[in-house]
Amino acid sequence: MLPDDSALEPEALGKGQPEFVRREFRKAVMNVRDACHPRAILVIFGNHDWGSSVVAMKELADENLVVILDHRTPFEGGGLRFLGYSCTPPTPWFVKDFERLDLPGDVAPLLGGARWDPRFSKAMAHASPLIYKEVPTIADELAELRAPPQPWVLVAHAPPFGTNLDRSYKGDSWGSRAVRAAIEKHQPLLSLHGHVHESPVVSGSYMQRLGKTVAINPGQARDSLRYVLIEIREADGEIGDIVHGQQV
Repeated sequence: MLPDDSALEPEALGKGQPEFVRREFRKAVMNVRDACHPRAILVIFGNHDWGSSVVAMKELADENLVVILDHRTPFEGGGLRFLGYSCTPPTPWFVKDFERLDLPGDVAPLLGGARWDPRFSKAMAHASPLIYKEVPTIADELAELRAPPQPWVLVAHAPPFGTNLDRSYKGDSWGSRAVRAAIEKHQPLLSLHGHVHESPVVSGSYMQRLGKTVAINPGQARDSLRYVLIEIREADGEIGDIVHGQQV
């Protein structure tokens, strides 16, 4: 969600993002509120985001500017309920605050990285086995998820594994098996994803059904905004029109 802090400047790691949240991101939120008058602006984090940014985002949440979604406490608005999950399986990238092993028994990758350590107010680099040993797996965390009454929406940064939504440029699946299992078990009306930004171009589709769930990854590009507009009929709790677009 937030711009990277360069790994080439160790002393700056994890410190630029919180200031971006407090200044630039706050301005963007205010602009959206003024222009659209939304019922709520819901956010989750992603694998390039530092743990230090959570504190800054909570400041915005305390001002009722945003709602930070998690997988434990549903947010209700507009006749819908929302749960969110920010973590992804391991990636080659340096920031590891929102990375987890996908399933129990998965082997940690060779590459390590860094997590934000609030005790020292700095990012600390660690070898891969230590990074992933200190946190539960995605499957363990999503085992805590209790599906709210329908209609509800899951917002998960990692797309479900083995779908149209998680294809890399090489055609590999980079999604989460645990996220897919949670969707197939709990069957939200809708699930929203990102992370593998090229997938809709590679697979030719931004959407896939998993049982009764419509799963969506709009994709992203460096030179344009890609988006999906979704109509949900509040009266019957069903999905209406879905429009996939691109703003040049």
